[in-house]
Amino acid sequence: MGADLASPFWQNALIYGAALFLLWEIFGGWRRGVIRAALHFGAFVASGFLGLLAGQGVASLIGILMPGISFLAGLVVGSVVALLVLGICLFLSAVLFKRTSQQPPGLVRWLFGAGGAVFGLLTGLFILWSGITLIRAGGAIAQANPNATGFSKNLVDLKSSLEKGPLGGVVQSIDILPTETYDRITRLGELSKNPDAMMRFLDDPGVQKIMAHPRVQALMDDPQVLQAAETKNFIVLMQSRTILNAATDPSLQKLVAELDLEKALDRATAPKQNPPAPKKKP
Repeated sequence: MGADLASPFWQNALIYGAALFLLWEIFGGWRRGVIRAALHFGAFVASGFLGLLAGQGVASLIGILMPGISFLAGLVVGSVVALLVLGICLFLSAVLFKRTSQQPPGLVRWLFGAGGAVFGLLTGLFILWSGITLIRAGGAIAQANPNATGFSKNLVDLKSSLEKGPLGGVVQSIDILPTETYDRITRLGELSKNPDAMMRFLDDPGVQKIMAHPRVQALMDDPQVLQAAETKNFIVLMQSRTILNAATDPSLQKLVAELDLEKALDRATAPKQNPPAPKKKP
């Protein structure tokens, strides 16, 4: 599955859908008013940032145990954290502050609505920006599965359509994640289907240092974490004290940051070379 699945229909649908969504957010910002709309924008940015940190932490740790589901685990955990933070912030802003329609008629109401419309536009752009990252990440995860069907196949189609033609250049320039990240997602997913490649990945010196860390050893000795990773039970993973301790350990974070993942993947996925045939004596 690749760029040949890019669809003009999906591409046009995404463009028109994005335009309508921005108009809706501008109108919603006008109705909310400048204070509520500003808090909405701040809530989306804060929740997205916290969700990204949580997702990256979980993906890095699960990737050592089961690379095939690491980014999927990070995507799920990061999304849950982001939605929880977002829900709390939006609830508080709705309870504490007035809408535009509740302001006195005249210039005050107009300024209140116009300011809200600006923040509505910013919120819409931020949501679209985040959505692009989610679609490309989800598509890369599904792309690693050769038997993808239904929703997974649609994600691959959407990802391919986003990356096609002039739109693809814009998407790649504004995406929060570099293009290399999506290639790594696919390659990490392929490790789980190739035992020899997995062994070569685990034999990498940088990976060996991470594996030898006490926090990672605790993860590998925790049957609840291992079972949850095998069954893709992300709720259990999010509640695991062992994962939380590992994710917040500065020494382990340093080892993960120092790992040359690209080099480790190159070694793991390098094609096996056949030994040269012995030369025949004349």
